Amino acid sequence: MKRRSCLAAVGSSLLGACAASTSSGEENSSSLLFGGWKGSQTAEVMVPEYLGLNVGNELNWTNWRGKLIPYYRNAGVRWLRVWYNWETVETEPGQYDRDYLLPALNLAKMNGFRVCFVIWGTPPFAGSGGLNAVPDQQALRNYCLWLRSTLNSVVDAWEVWNETNLDKYYLGSPEEYIQTLATAYEVLAGEGPVVAAGTSGAAQPAYWQAMIDAGLEQHCDRVNMHPYRDRPDQVVALVDDFLSRVEKPLWITELGLSSDKYDEQAKAEFVEALLPLLSDRVETLMWYRSIQGEGMHPLRYGLLDVDKPTGQIDQLPAYQAYQSFARKYQEA
Repeated sequence: MKRRSCLAAVGSSLLGACAASTSSGEENSSSLLFGGWKGSQTAEVMVPEYLGLNVGNELNWTNWRGKLIPYYRNAGVRWLRVWYNWETVETEPGQYDRDYLLPALNLAKMNGFRVCFVIWGTPPFAGSGGLNAVPDQQALRNYCLWLRSTLNSVVDAWEVWNETNLDKYYLGSPEEYIQTLATAYEVLAGEGPVVAAGTSGAAQPAYWQAMIDAGLEQHCDRVNMHPYRDRPDQVVALVDDFLSRVEKPLWITELGLSSDKYDEQAKAEFVEALLPLLSDRVETLMWYRSIQGEGMHPLRYGLLDVDKPTGQIDQLPAYQAYQSFARKYQEA
């Protein structure tokens, strides 16, 4: 992918400031978060396809999507990571809800976004009953064939499963996941990048290596991880360890920080530091997540705070940090 060079001074100066604060005896959310790590002085930054955002199924929220989409565009978001459970799309074998998906994804394309579609959520007829079940390979093949024929014009990348190291998402072994990935890849290869499932921040290097040894890179176009950590130095160390083991380009389809643990300013500083620092390591990074707010999303990872009763949408400091970075590298 074509790259453009620009200074990553925002991230390094911010981390340096946090280190100074720590050394002077002040202990605040930022000093706890960043730990004084200074990072790199320069970095290459990707063209705009670097930046993405997790939106779940928000494109189907008819009362909200018209309000939210302009905020995503103005932030500089290029990729939307969308999530529709297989069980919801294929309610019975061979019965697909085309109208549930196409209007929403067409809306994303009309607004200039690229779409990353997560394939997840095994229906009862295709597994042992839970959404996290290892899918029957023929049932998965049939679903992927339908996705390819129906959505190939509105989906730009296919992500096969999510955080397979966690039982709540996948009950199989690393080797079983590679078979799941291989089945999807056989059908979807050539219809946009096929992205492997991102392992969660809880994954140990032994789990990564088990997937790699089982043939991970032979059955995808992009490898993936979700390196959730509280400090940028911890994130970068995790990413560098993973990169030392693989050859294919890396996507991060989830990364974020919750203001439940810190505060909104700390979240913004996390965004400000990490976007430039990861830009020479990661091909595409999708922030988790778009919104937060009572009755909208229970976790406070959002760039926007949404008040459901009043309809008010407020830009959080993290939104402004994301937007500022997007504008700087687009101008570089």
